[in-house]
Amino acid sequence: MDPLAQLKDIHTPQGVDWWPLAWGWWIAALLVIVLLCGLVYLIIRHIRFNQARREAVALHKNLSVDAHYPAKANQLLKRVTLHYFDAGYSAAAYGSAWQQLLLSCLADKHQAIAKSGVEALCLSPYQATSPEGEQLTEMHKAVGLWLQKARLKKAPEPVTTTEVNHNV
Repeated sequence: MDPLAQLKDIHTPQGVDWWPLAWGWWIAALLVIVLLCGLVYLIIRHIRFNQARREAVALHKNLSVDAHYPAKANQLLKRVTLHYFDAGYSAAAYGSAWQQLLLSCLADKHQAIAKSGVEALCLSPYQATSPEGEQLTEMHKAVGLWLQKARLKKAPEPVTTTEVNHNV
């Protein structure tokens, strides 16, 4: 008789089950859940933060560009800045201080584009005549650019009381 025929087959071990999970997988799953919750929180916070900006853009689109546009646009910009910044930043600012505050919220490349429109908008309440068509269009573009591109997360330098008293 053949001695090899008497040997029994080799038994392979059973496969390793995936359940129960090792502690490393539990930590990885918990880490993924925490990261997803954090991401959802940041997205919701960003949406809520920009809600006032979106509403202001919608209001700006509904404004008619006529002789009363500069006053309405200034009021809209004041409301936006009062929402995002401390009242000391924008409530007391007018004229050149208001213009400086608006321009300081824009990046340098956007400041160059919006400077003339913002300047005309800030000085229009003190003009004897109402602005004309091209100047109104320039103001409208500047306000639209400001509402969309202004950096509202970081407050600009505060307007000091000496500057306010000097402007009065």
